[in-house]
Amino acid sequence: MSPLTAAIEPDHRARVRAAIAGIDPDRRRGWTADGHLPRDVLTTLAAHGVFRDRWAPGATGGLPRLVAMAEELSEFDSGLALAAMGHSEVFIGALRWLAADDAQRTLLDDALDGRAIGCFGATEPQGGSDLAGLRSTATPHPRGWRLVGRKRYVSNLGGATHLLAVARVAGSGARDLALFLVPLDAPGVRIEGFFGTAGLRSCDVGEVGMDTLLGPEALLGAPGMGLAYASRLLQFERLSICAQLLTAGRRALGLAAAYARRRVIGDGPLLEKQAVRHRLALAHARLGVAASALRDTVTRATAGEGFAHEVAALKLVVCDTVERVTDDCLQVFGARGYTTNFPLEGWWRDVRLARIGGGADEVLTELVASRLTRADARFDGELDRLLDADVPHP
Repeated sequence: MSPLTAAIEPDHRARVRAAIAGIDPDRRRGWTADGHLPRDVLTTLAAHGVFRDRWAPGATGGLPRLVAMAEELSEFDSGLALAAMGHSEVFIGALRWLAADDAQRTLLDDALDGRAIGCFGATEPQGGSDLAGLRSTATPHPRGWRLVGRKRYVSNLGGATHLLAVARVAGSGARDLALFLVPLDAPGVRIEGFFGTAGLRSCDVGEVGMDTLLGPEALLGAPGMGLAYASRLLQFERLSICAQLLTAGRRALGLAAAYARRRVIGDGPLLEKQAVRHRLALAHARLGVAASALRDTVTRATAGEGFAHEVAALKLVVCDTVERVTDDCLQVFGARGYTTNFPLEGWWRDVRLARIGGGADEVLTELVASRLTRADARFDGELDRLLDADVPHP
């Protein structure tokens, strides 16, 4: 973590560290080799009260704990951080916000305590960013709902017990979506397999097919509100992504600076070469500014301010910054940085997903750009005065 965030929620940090302290390093390396995160790892986090502690102050009141958890888990294993944040910020977040009956409230307790582990399914084989184009369909049934469709690129599908799926209610409009709680062991639910990925390999990514009958308690929230619900939940995921990315960036910079101090080129350390020194200095400056922006966003959101546009802009900037920083730090290591003997290439691969997951760059850029289409009385008035005065002098 950075000096700007290290003091945030020290008790929660200690709780997270205690939960992962007993994990054998060889076992952790096996997660990446196997391409799967064992379910008991998230269960252990829950047993240490990590998820209950994060949510105790509320959705936005607990954002400092979200940042602390994301940083600590990302420091330990980036795939674990991805899986834990999906479970906490999307699955638990949705249940805590929308649970309306005894079955859903029981599932919330199970998720907080690790008896249930959730993942999120929005993307489908034909695409992901255009939620209005989803083909998964939920049809009302005398016993509840019949859900038919496929979800692809679902993170931690192999370690989950439940899928939070976005689907269209049959007969509704293109944007009339809903959220459904799908037990992955329900009849008619099939895990089709998994995909190899460039990075974050300890967190599996899979595809699930559904042609299943679910009870009425499967519908979470109101029909037609799924797009609004998903948009809200993704704000929290985006904030966690920013914290995870900045952790990777700081680790890469710290290691690159240490290497540049020690590596001798010609008659002195590599760090004495102006090109390298300035490259690392700019990386340090950019990471510091991004960390300050993260802290400011968390502070304002915790105080009750809306943060949808702010976190979209933050994710855009942090993704660009950390992708550049990890690439520059790998460059400092030269050929060594490209080998698996050093962690630079792994961080370099891991951070790339963030420009796609949790809202692609292009989608978030459009969201941020929507602010620019609004009239601004101050600047519109100033422009009018300037245009009125734009006449030739005699």
